[in-house]
This record gives sequence, structure tokens and C-alpha cells, in this order.
Amino acid sequence: MTWLAGTASYLHHHRDLTHGVVGAPLLALAAAGALRLGLAGARFLPLLGCSLLGAGLHVLMDLWTSYGTRALSPFDRTWYAWDTVFIVDPWVLLLLGAGLVAWRSPQLARQLASLSLGLVAAYVGARFLLHAQAVATARERVPRAVRLAALPHPLSPLRWRIIADTGPDYWIGTLSLEGDSPPLARRPKRSETPAVGIARRSEVAAIFLDFSRFPWLEVADDPEGTAVTWSDLRFDQAGRAGFVTRVVVAPDGRIRSQAFRF
Repeated sequence: MTWLAGTASYLHHHRDLTHGVVGAPLLALAAAGALRLGLAGARFLPLLGCSLLGAGLHVLMDLWTSYGTRALSPFDRTWYAWDTVFIVDPWVLLLLGAGLVAWRSPQLARQLASLSLGLVAAYVGARFLLHAQAVATARERVPRAVRLAALPHPLSPLRWRIIADTGPDYWIGTLSLEGDSPPLARRPKRSETPAVGIARRSEVAAIFLDFSRFPWLEVADDPEGTAVTWSDLRFDQAGRAGFVTRVVVAPDGRIRSQAFRF
């Protein structure tokens, strides 16, 4: 429903109350109640247990990713992301999908489901260890980093995308745990201007900058004044900026327009 108020509203409320320590259990309670009404003879407590487990696993799987979630909302609206598993990880989908192959045979389906869940747990656990190794290696390469992330590759657990923030610069590149990796590329940050300061106070920019761990700033002339753009380096792919906020500031300091896009 938050889409109806625009993409910025969606980002502002996405993975917030519904994914927090209060909202997720309440949704599980509502789901269990709905199932109890729809399933004749079903017992409420087992349904509630399954619903709570499902809600908890949903939040946990969001935490695995580089997108993250606000698991402590409404008490703390900080975004938490463990950067361990790709947002839509094909190996997790493949392993979970394999557990559905024998759905017509309940006994075989249970065995395959248990095996699939065990393999997913082992895969994610291995990724946690490899992520820690990638972070440690990256810190050796950029010892002055005040903020650093090793982001997962969609296919290879041995390849990680490194973003290191040293204050005046970003250092970006790919790290391979199999052997030698190319040096990280330096990207100097742009100096802020008065127009950037005004743009920061816009509603859309405030939402975006609260979400973005590695915002990349660009400033350009616009027919209506100055266009201030931020993108999130976590989601840049093949030269295409992802998660972009654009604010146009008029010469008199007024905000002419503000927009956010995925």
C-alpha cells in the first residue's frame, strides 16, 4: 500500500514495522488466526508456532542480505544488513525448490525438505565464514577505512564486491578468495556545495540517506537550477546506478523537484 504514496514512501516504510520485533509477531498472530478460521479442525497453538517460525525466518533471511531490514523497529529504525547472501540468491532458491520435487509423496517430501533446509543452513553458514574472511582481507588492503563492506556475488561464494569509505574517497573493486585480485579503484568524493546542503534537507533525500550506507554524490546544472543526485554504491551494476535520489534546487534556494527511483 505504501507504493500508492510514491517510491520514496515505499522505501521509508519498507521492512520497517512489519519486520520488527513487535510487528512481525503480530502478523504471525493474525496469520494463525486466519488459518484457524479457514482450516476445519486445526489447532491454534501449532498454527501460531509455525507462523512465528515463518515470520522469524523471514526477518532472518532479510538480515542475511546487503539490503537489510529494520529488525528492531519501532524501538530502533536503524537498517541492519549482514551482507552474507545475495538479495535473491539462486543457490538458496535451488536448494529450497528441490525440497518441493516430491510433494505428492508426503514421506519423501519430508525427507527432501529436511535435506534442503540442512543444505541451506550449511551454505549460509559457509558464506558467513567466507564473508568474515573477505572483510578481514579487505581491511588489510584499506587500513584507513572508516566504513567497509564485502558484498556477496550472486553465483560465487568466493567472490565479493568491496566498498571501503576512507572519508575523502571510496575504494571499490572485486575480491577473490581463490587467489590474486585486481587492486581496488579509488573514487574521490565530490565536495559539497550550498545546493547540496539544501537538497539534503528535502524529504526524499532524508529518507534515502538514512537508508544508504555508501551514498555517491553528483552535482550537475539543470534548466531549473542545480540537480543534486545521490546513488547507493551497493546497488551499482555494470555502470548503471541503482537506488537514485534526485533533487533540483533553484538559484533562489527553493527545491523545485525531488524524486527517488530504484
